[in-house]
Amino acid sequence: MEVLLQVLIGGVLLGGLYALVAFGLSLIYGVVRILNFAHGTLLAVSGVLASLAYASWQLHPLLIAVLLAPLLFVCAYGYYHVLLRPLSKRNHFESTVGTVLVTVGTLMILSDLTAKAAGATQRNIPLRLEALEFGEIVISTTQLLILLGIALLTVVMHLILTCTWFGRAVRAVTQDPVGAQICGVQSTRMKALTFAFGSATVAVAAVLYVLSFPVDPYMGFGLTVKAFTIIVVGGVGNLPGALLAGIFLGVAEGLTGLYWKPEWAPALSVVLMLLILVAYPKGVGVKA
Repeated sequence: MEVLLQVLIGGVLLGGLYALVAFGLSLIYGVVRILNFAHGTLLAVSGVLASLAYASWQLHPLLIAVLLAPLLFVCAYGYYHVLLRPLSKRNHFESTVGTVLVTVGTLMILSDLTAKAAGATQRNIPLRLEALEFGEIVISTTQLLILLGIALLTVVMHLILTCTWFGRAVRAVTQDPVGAQICGVQSTRMKALTFAFGSATVAVAAVLYVLSFPVDPYMGFGLTVKAFTIIVVGGVGNLPGALLAGIFLGVAEGLTGLYWKPEWAPALSVVLMLLILVAYPKGVGVKA
């Protein structure tokens, strides 16, 4: 029983981190309508940068997140304007294929450049904090801080999307781009800001991820597939739904590793996504 509870706690932690990755991707797809295959690689590269910053300068992880988030925001804003925005002027087929090629190419280039510069070995931030014991169950303080960070970031993003002009504009463009344009919302600028904001959230998720799990430059595509699974289950732009879907996926992976084989856990997300697409083509979190 103690082992099962330990696995469930680890699954909730891992699923919460998956949900953070999916938040940004869900926002980007909901507003910009782009399947960003490089989204997970951003987390992998950011995690490598965070671990290097910690190892080289012993910076506090919170400070690393504060530095990485605006850096990714600026880079993503420029990336959208230079490489993705021109594709929106083409027809639907050419635009869709073009964005897939650009983001997949970015995934490969970022992975290879990071591996060349920092090595392809796995890295993490070995933060040494005391563990808490509840009978036979041991929970590290680092895990509790990560769970707190996940909950705090979820609340902050929910408040931004529901209580700020930016959030209302994002929801307006998601629901009716033409109507939002008529009401004075500059859709092109909102798309660029949303792409940058969604990418910046990955920086915070990367620092939380690398505190508990190792990262390497080539793990990004698997994370992107898991984020797509969470979006399908939770619904596009539905943050509470994405959080629940992420926890479900993390716990399912943990139980798969416990009762079957750990190497089958990553494939579980693909199987779940296919089953959900067959049963609910519009997504579980999408209202009919």
